[in-house]
Amino acid sequence: MLMIRIIAVQVRRVYPVMFILFALFFPTVLLATNHAPVITAEIIERLASVARINFSDMPVEAGRMELGWFALSADGARLAMSNREYELIVWNTIPPKQINTLSVTCLDGRGVGTLIDAVFYNNGRALVAAHASMEGYYLAYYVVTSDLNTILCSTEQVTPLRIWVGEAALTRPEVWLEYISNNPGEAASVQHSTALMGLDSSQDVPVETLPSGPENDPESFLRIGRIEPPLAITVTHDNLIKRWNLETGEVTATAQLDELPGAGQMNATGRYFVWRDAEAANLYMLDFETGENRLIAPLSGTYIPFLLLTVDADVAIGVNVGLEPVVVAWDTATGERYDLGEYRACNRQPDMVRLSQDGTTLVIGCDTGLDIWRIA
Repeated sequence: MLMIRIIAVQVRRVYPVMFILFALFFPTVLLATNHAPVITAEIIERLASVARINFSDMPVEAGRMELGWFALSADGARLAMSNREYELIVWNTIPPKQINTLSVTCLDGRGVGTLIDAVFYNNGRALVAAHASMEGYYLAYYVVTSDLNTILCSTEQVTPLRIWVGEAALTRPEVWLEYISNNPGEAASVQHSTALMGLDSSQDVPVETLPSGPENDPESFLRIGRIEPPLAITVTHDNLIKRWNLETGEVTATAQLDELPGAGQMNATGRYFVWRDAEAANLYMLDFETGENRLIAPLSGTYIPFLLLTVDADVAIGVNVGLEPVVVAWDTATGERYDLGEYRACNRQPDMVRLSQDGTTLVIGCDTGLDIWRIA
């Protein structure tokens, strides 16, 4: 077990303990409730753009925004964006309303560097984010509706890849970080730590580290991008697909495919994997439990950079289909296609597309802002 010294901690404002506990135990006071229906095949035709966040309309204090990157809460009720100063701007999405601007700084004056990844926890009431710079990496912890922020500033020379939160108690989120070392020849790893809000610089944080299973697998040559951790997908030269658990470094399922996947995504349970082949000839869905790989529909070369799968795996959703600003869906049982319309005007293809964990909210982010889709 390793120990990471907290180089600096900054708490921008101290709130009474009773207020913090009240905010955490009674989220309805602070957090909008998402009553949107779950996206399913029965009502997919009603999926539509219901709200937009425009970067051109941002107040000056929100800073300058140029990227459509965002973090999305599990219920789709909150999202966080990053400005050029790597601050996080948190919004309620029902209706869109800015909540807070979150930032941290090491006490020795170092900035926190490039924002790599962030994730909500505690039902959208808190965030943890990973930053990186030439001096090291940083884990920042935020209480969304306050300025009670804590940062762990490490001088370890690693570059974070992705961050997620495990079983989280109120003030002890189990934070997982997959990273690569900046030292050539060192293997990619997964780090597990439990950190507390309000730590001071005299305390150490115990850290457990294990090799990253997918990044150190000698058989796999391709890792499918945009898979939500702790899941990961790799493919061997023989088209054997492997599903990994990053928290254990183990393969939890395998299946033999006839073609090489080009892109894909899993449903929230991790049982189903929707994917297109590298030539965009067909759209498929793999059942890891049975090993069955089923053709959904022919694509005839139509490129789909963003694929998503609903909670029940009954609808596959494609964004930027054919490199056009459109959202398209397919019934995974019948193959029926639904052309759902165009998303917001952008100057390039989306930077990020996400479906909330509860399956209610689709968000598309690009250089002009964010487009929020729900069952209308």
